[in-house]
Amino acid sequence: MSILVAYATCNGSTAEIAARIGERLELAGVEHEVVPVEGVVSVEGFDGVVLGSAVHSQSWLPDATRFVEQFGSAIGDRPVWLFSVSSVGETSSVFGSRMAAAMRRMRPEPRGVEAARAHLQVGDHRNFAGVVEPEMWGRAGDVFIRLLRGRYGDRRDWADITSWADLIAGSLASAEAR
Repeated sequence: MSILVAYATCNGSTAEIAARIGERLELAGVEHEVVPVEGVVSVEGFDGVVLGSAVHSQSWLPDATRFVEQFGSAIGDRPVWLFSVSSVGETSSVFGSRMAAAMRRMRPEPRGVEAARAHLQVGDHRNFAGVVEPEMWGRAGDVFIRLLRGRYGDRRDWADITSWADLIAGSLASAEAR
């Protein structure tokens, strides 16, 4: 099997998560290619897709949304896994545990993921926290982070990312065995 791992990033955090997913697929013996979405010219030859994007203002980046519009019909019924990178992931966050739990309960799916679900056979969507530095959010964002007792820095949970990538590799191995 050959898997395309495509991503849209703004500051590099999502690219590094995509690279880790690729590393885990490689360890499992899965052929793959890790490419920024704007570098994808075709999905032919891939048996599935892992697609991720940074989330800004509750939306995937425009390049990720364009990827779905451009390649959605070509992907057809191949398996697809989605991931989103923002300030609040499933297991880690820029914010404290209580605030992060409340934000997880209230958070809608990012715009872009909804469109992907409408066009693709999405097996799973996972949220990861990324890297947030003061210069990324500006003055208003700084006030927001401080009011909600957040902390800047790298909030990626590499164990969670690795585990999710291993689940994808396992499902691919099961599908190939059938």
